[in-house]
Amino acid sequence: MKQDKNIDDFSKYLLKDVGLEKPSSNFVAKVINTINIENSKVSNVVYKPIISKIGWFFIAISFIGLMIVLYFSNTESIIQFSVIDLSFFDKLMAINIFENIKLSKIFSFSFMLFSLLVLVQLHFIKKILQ
Repeated sequence: MKQDKNIDDFSKYLLKDVGLEKPSSNFVAKVINTINIENSKVSNVVYKPIISKIGWFFIAISFIGLMIVLYFSNTESIIQFSVIDLSFFDKLMAINIFENIKLSKIFSFSFMLFSLLVLVQLHFIKKILQ
């Protein structure tokens, strides 16, 4: 307790010796100019998405085209894996850790509804933050 009083007295003594500093006459103007410069830097940032609307359009067209080609063609003639040995997948399929888990229809539907609502919320949050 006595040490705190000594520190308090010492800090009062130092503040008396230092005195008050007076800001320059154009201090407020300098601060406002600095704020305006910072605001102009922030406003110059323009949001540019990673994938543009044209890019999404080409991705969608490519995906739809691939689905159409796969639907109307014979998949055995397009995809040929005769050279690749896929026998190790049989061993992976033998290990089934989820075989005893049973999910009810109510849980499945509520999980899908919850996921849909989360996506809708994210869409609206994105609109608000832009």
